Amino acid sequence: SAEHSPTAPLTRGWRLFAINATTGKGIWNITGAAAPGIIADGYMTASNFYDGYLYTFGKGKSATTASAPQTAITQGQNVIISGTVLDQSPAQPGTPAVSADSMGEWMAYLHMQHAIPSNVIGVPVSIDTIDPNGNPVHIATVTSDMSGTFGYTWAPTIPGQYKITATFAGDESYGSSWAQTYATVTQAPAETPTPTATTTAQA
Repeated sequence: SAEHSPTAPLTRGWRLFAINATTGKGIWNITGAAAPGIIADGYMTASNFYDGYLYTFGKGKSATTASAPQTAITQGQNVIISGTVLDQSPAQPGTPAVSADSMGEWMAYLHMQHAIPSNVIGVPVSIDTIDPNGNPVHIATVTSDMSGTFGYTWAPTIPGQYKITATFAGDESYGSSWAQTYATVTQAPAETPTPTATTTAQA
């Protein structure tokens, strides 16, 4: 949204739209009186006359972390696997990575002084492990929240050391990233039989 000789102050509500040139379906949009410039290698520049900044639009880097208890747990107990998936783009490094459906309002919040959206959805994370016997096991696929955090409660089945990997496969907005951690499960102690009381008959 723009015009050749805009009035001052600029009209509110202008946006930059990306649409599918074949179908006309909207792909994304963002607040701004933006004039697109150079497009190369999957990135587009645009000058925003609202704030005077030059923006670059394109896929950003991501960073994933993962953690599990740093002390051994006993077989039969639950393990909480948690971590984060964060945006590492130069304009907002360390902020949560969000889904494509949440991207427009999230970027407007980060860069255009909009209110923080309340219905932000994160990105999918695959949690997998190599068990003590060397077998690959898919634990779960979870979705991070608007803080960029994910978590899952898991019950290991056999004792030993597990190598746990959290993987964000990437999407149209972010490149992929992954992280690795370890968890150790010890053998549950054998149960001691409870003595059975005997009754002595009395005359």
